[in-house]
Amino acid sequence: MNYENILTEQNGGILSITLNRPKKLNALSPSLLAELKAALDEVEHDNKIKVIIIRSSGRVFSAGYDLSEEEWIISQFPADFEHGVDLQQDREDIIDLLKYWLSIWHYPKPIITQVQGPALSGAGELLAVSDLVVASPEASFGHPAARDLGIPPTMFLWPMLIGMRKTKELLYTGRSMGAVEAQSLGLINEVVAADRLDAYVDALAKDIARSPANHLALLKESTNNWYENMGMQTSSFQAADLDAVFHQSPTFKAFFDLVKNEGMKAALKERKKQFG
Repeated sequence: MNYENILTEQNGGILSITLNRPKKLNALSPSLLAELKAALDEVEHDNKIKVIIIRSSGRVFSAGYDLSEEEWIISQFPADFEHGVDLQQDREDIIDLLKYWLSIWHYPKPIITQVQGPALSGAGELLAVSDLVVASPEASFGHPAARDLGIPPTMFLWPMLIGMRKTKELLYTGRSMGAVEAQSLGLINEVVAADRLDAYVDALAKDIARSPANHLALLKESTNNWYENMGMQTSSFQAADLDAVFHQSPTFKAFFDLVKNEGMKAALKERKKQFG
C-alpha cells in the first residue's frame, strides 16, 4: 500500500514501520494512526512476518498528538467551543482512542520501538503498547501536557512500569527524563549510541524472529495477561473518563481560548511562560 505518513519495509521476517512526518516532529494525527494500524493489520496473519520495528524519521521520535485543528486527534477541537467541549462526546472519543491503543497492545507479534529523540505526551501511548523499547542517549520521555492539557488514557503504563511515586513526580512536574534514567526505572530496555541504534535494533529483531510466530504470540499474551489481571485495562478506561473531566477545567479552556484568539504559537508561548 502507498502511505502518506509512514514508510514500510519488509526484510525477511521483519516489518519496519517508520513514522514519517519530520516537519511536524512526527506528531500523531488521525491519518498517521490509521496508516500505522493498516500497516499492522496487513501482516497480522502473515506468519512469515514475526517482528515489527517502529521507528521515526528526523531528530524527534514524536512530539505527541498533533495539536493543529485539521489534525486534532478526536472529533471536537476545543478552540471551536466557547463553553467547552461536550463532555459525553469527548468521553466517547477518548475511549475510542484508548481502544485503538489496546488493539495494538493485543497485536500478536512483538513490537520493538526505536527512539532517537524526544518521545513526549501522546507518543508515550505508543511506547506503552510496544513490547520492547530501545533508545539513543538523546532520547527523552515525559508528559509535559500533564500540567494543563490532559491525561493519556494508558498513562503510558507508568504506574506499573516505573512505580507510583515516580509516576506522580513526573505527572505533577511535567518534566521529561533522559534515556539513562528511563532505563534505570524499567521504562525502556536498552540505551544504545545513536550511530549503532539501527544496527542494534535490527539484530535484536532478527534474533527474536528466529522463534516461530505462534510461539511469540503465546509468549506475548502470557506476559500481557499479568498486567491485565492486575487491572491495566480497567485502570486505562478509568483514566479515559478522568481525561474527559480534565478537559472541562478552566486551565484547559483558557489554553484553547488563547488558541482561538491569538493562535497556537501564542498559546504555547504563554504555556511555556507558566510551566517552563
